[in-house]
Amino acid sequence: MFIKSVLLPSALLTAAILIACSFDGDEDSSEDSTVQPTSDAVTESQVKVNYVKMAYAAYSDSLTAALVLQTAVNGLLAQPTESNLRAAREAYKAARIPYQQSEIMRWDTDITLGTNTGDEGIESVDAWEGQVNAWPLNEGFIDYAQGQFDNNLIAGTEAITKELLIGQNGADDNEANVATGVHAIEFLLWGEDTNGTDAGAGMRAATDYDIANCTNGNCDRRRTYLSVVTDLLVEDLTAMVAEWSTEAESQTGTLANNFLNSDNALAYIVAAMKAMATDELASARMGIALETGETEEEHDCFSDLSHVAIFYNFKGVQNAFYGAYGDVSGASIADLVRQKDAATFQALDSALDDIEENMQTVLDAGERETNTVRFDQIVGQGETEPERIAAQTAVNSLIGLSAQFNNVRELLSLQELGTDGGGDGD
Repeated sequence: MFIKSVLLPSALLTAAILIACSFDGDEDSSEDSTVQPTSDAVTESQVKVNYVKMAYAAYSDSLTAALVLQTAVNGLLAQPTESNLRAAREAYKAARIPYQQSEIMRWDTDITLGTNTGDEGIESVDAWEGQVNAWPLNEGFIDYAQGQFDNNLIAGTEAITKELLIGQNGADDNEANVATGVHAIEFLLWGEDTNGTDAGAGMRAATDYDIANCTNGNCDRRRTYLSVVTDLLVEDLTAMVAEWSTEAESQTGTLANNFLNSDNALAYIVAAMKAMATDELASARMGIALETGETEEEHDCFSDLSHVAIFYNFKGVQNAFYGAYGDVSGASIADLVRQKDAATFQALDSALDDIEENMQTVLDAGERETNTVRFDQIVGQGETEPERIAAQTAVNSLIGLSAQFNNVRELLSLQELGTDGGGDGD
């Protein structure tokens, strides 16, 4: 087995929780990337077992962070102060660290449809993920935006319940009409960002949740909405954690059991790495915004936390390749590739290191205390600015991973699986 030193997200998450998200992007998370060999040959079965453990750890961390967010939201609703609003925002930011790494699990349609009935739980990660992380989001569908205060769910009259919000996802055949999930929570905590490529995120006031000093109307319904949608996120993540638990591994119909017994499990890992690197990061989450200059194309546009989201999406790709997440580390696709052909491994290992360096630059730019440059500002930069160069170089290199992942698939004699599932709508 080959062990690569990478960022330990569980430790970072714990620190964030203990001090209300003291996430420091200036820390160098790209430690020594030396790969240490052992003499033991790795098997496909070992890779699958380790991947299930990684999934369980990532979703467990995501649930832990969501519970902290739920507590912070409850604190805001109990006392709608600016300090409590900041605490809820910090908890949201901390929650993005583990969840974005779990998103690598999304592209499972080809190994779940026709296999999992959903009777025992969640049918597929892809089907589940839309309710949790759907994007893009039409903010005016939920609450006031762009000067419009009517004709939205919070201004309506129907009782705000989990059932109502779930039923409103995709209303009027518009996939941007998103009523649930992390981005709905993000919008409710920040409000719309009207700064374009200038500095600044959404500026929602805590008084939007203060019935006694209500701003922008409907504070009672806005309070209910935020509470309900946050509780639903916790419920959804609780259900997903159960799907990857030790007990689930031997229970027919669970995602863990399905994965362990799938002949295409390794093909799924490789296809997911390729999809996240190219279709998502190089295109939907970074490339389109950089090419068009449209800040609405960035992933966390209300909070200006896209630099965090995309960095940890890339970490998810690395985790899947090297077989490591937090305290979980074991047999991996990297091991299998190295055993088959050292040159293929070295080429991909080097490419991932180079991309990480540029993604780290983007992350650090968004986290430094002075001269902060968030991703939406990078979108508006000239091509010679260092942050823009780092972001564009990362995109170009991510596109280049497509051919390398194809090489891995052929080297390991894996099928080419489809990655066109619904997911988050990107």
